[in-house]
Amino acid sequence: MAAKEIDMIKEAGVVGAGGAGFPTHIKLGADVDTLIINAAECEPLINVDRQILEFDFNRVHKGMRAASGLVGAKRTIIAIKKKNKKAIDMIEAFPQGEFKFEIFKLEDFYPAGDEQVLVNEVTSKIVPEGGIPLQVGVVVINVETLLNVANALEGEKVINKYVTVNGEVGRPMTLLVPVGTPVKKLIDYCGGIKGEENAVVDGGPMMGKLIDPADYAVKKTTKSIIVLPEDSIVIENRKRGISADLKRAQAICLSCRMCTDLCPRYLLGHDIFPDELMKKLYRGKLSDEDIKNFDFAYLCCDCGLCELYSCIMDLSARSVFNYIKDELARLGIKNPHTRSELKVNEFRQFRKVPVSRLKKRLEIDKYDSQTPISEFNAELESIKIYLSQHIGAPCVPVLPEGAEVKRGDLVADIPEGKLGARIHSSIDGRISRIEPDHIVIKKI
Repeated sequence: MAAKEIDMIKEAGVVGAGGAGFPTHIKLGADVDTLIINAAECEPLINVDRQILEFDFNRVHKGMRAASGLVGAKRTIIAIKKKNKKAIDMIEAFPQGEFKFEIFKLEDFYPAGDEQVLVNEVTSKIVPEGGIPLQVGVVVINVETLLNVANALEGEKVINKYVTVNGEVGRPMTLLVPVGTPVKKLIDYCGGIKGEENAVVDGGPMMGKLIDPADYAVKKTTKSIIVLPEDSIVIENRKRGISADLKRAQAICLSCRMCTDLCPRYLLGHDIFPDELMKKLYRGKLSDEDIKNFDFAYLCCDCGLCELYSCIMDLSARSVFNYIKDELARLGIKNPHTRSELKVNEFRQFRKVPVSRLKKRLEIDKYDSQTPISEFNAELESIKIYLSQHIGAPCVPVLPEGAEVKRGDLVADIPEGKLGARIHSSIDGRISRIEPDHIVIKKI
């Protein structure tokens, strides 16, 4: 039965809906002691998982029960912020029966939803440097992913995605939309962009990426679309290039080490020291030898606290770390940091960043809308299906241009022997164009 369920999840194309998109059929093939349901949703302005728990916990429970059985978990724990009282009430009122699960109530801090932070909060275990929760007997899975697992076991493919649309839009809301929906169509449906000088982010304000709303489309991993003013802290930092970040660090780093003291990985005992890197930049460009000495860049989780919260001089250790990761790859240097004997920093409990303060620091507290789940009934003339919506190899188209497809039909498959997730059409239509990185399907 387990093999059949895994095959159904693979066939449906289920991936992590709240992160990098790791193929779920691979994750649920593990054997662990503990399954943690990640309902933290720690990025500001996103309200997908909380609302799914409030309005469709029965289906989430079905996915949770299936996932727990597949990994052989002795404990299944829903980790959710204690501020989400309505969702918690719904979960606590649910009759457990033979399948028992626990609720772990998190404080409202960032990044509570980071897998390694979450594992430590819930179990007190520390994932090894450069490692994954599986190494300490844990699998972490997102709420919406469980919804898709439940759907997959009923033969439904992953062709819809919950997306919060927030920020400088007329009517902030959360919508269930077809995968491949043009972002411009989403924004227009939510009342359009207010004003003229704005930019659009796919994801949260801390870890999201800038996109062109006129060209970009919803992926299986798209959690939110946020519109912010061009002159906001978030957008200005995203638009700075690495040369500017290196020059700024060279001129104005105060050697205060706040970027290190608030780093979530450092606080878990990892050998990562952003301040040492920033201080070294007084000479300007780093040599290859310098770069080799900063291989702890591989331990950066890209959370953005060093860039958007801790530095009073508005520097970005994160962007420098990402630059160094690319340079280390160029030099053929892999991550050497794999320590497992780690000890949590004694001050960690006092250095958790409250989301309320983070919102004020980012000047986004004014967008604190509840973004209610609303019906999406806009007409779609076409969709854009990306061939890479997951960790692993891009999928390979299985149909030619001109082929007619029905909603749920397979349009791209996993390359033989590679890690990936199948991709299906989310509308009835015809394949009008196949490009190297995407497929365009037009409604007939």
